[in-house]
Amino acid sequence: MYNGNLLLGSPRTVAAPPLDAPVVFVVSNDNTMNSVLDSRVFTQGWRASICQSANEFFASNRTANCSCAVFDASLPDLTASALTRLICLSAVRWPLILLTGPGDPVMTIEGTKFHVTFIPKLSDMTGLIEQIRTAIGASSKISRLESRYRSLSPRERQVMGFVVEGLLNKQVAYRLNISEVTVKAHRGQVMRKMSARTLPDLVNMAAKVGHDLEAVH
Repeated sequence: MYNGNLLLGSPRTVAAPPLDAPVVFVVSNDNTMNSVLDSRVFTQGWRASICQSANEFFASNRTANCSCAVFDASLPDLTASALTRLICLSAVRWPLILLTGPGDPVMTIEGTKFHVTFIPKLSDMTGLIEQIRTAIGASSKISRLESRYRSLSPRERQVMGFVVEGLLNKQVAYRLNISEVTVKAHRGQVMRKMSARTLPDLVNMAAKVGHDLEAVH
């Protein structure tokens, strides 16, 4: 159990985070750690949402402001199937940080839309807060990309899909039964709205947003 040593020092008055502040889900039955982490998240200007179990997390109403989830890997109901569900489903939307036993190695899974990071529970939470900060940054970046994607028209989304697959303008024109000039115009709009300077930039953005782009709107 976390020993709470981070509470040393004089208390400071900190303004409440705004309602649209990033939300960090903390999923653990270790009340001492939850209390300390809640306080540290609050002082960073974020909001914490505490769940006592994996099942409570799965049943929770995760708002649009949800930016990452911190899981205690020792939770009794975080079974192999629940962990698989967590990585395969939840990591599509938010970065995950799993707290493992003391002395366990730090490990990151990069095969999902967001990284899944395994780190040991620490008596000093500075490293964990930095991991959360990184996760919130990644989540915010993806949210901006998704917002840009939503601004595309249906035709521009079609053109983007073909372009990132490597099709030439004339091939896209043939597929969509439109002129090559029209394809070039749509392609220019896609680059502008997505703030992509080059085609590799656009391909990288598409990979980060995911292959289920049509489900984003």
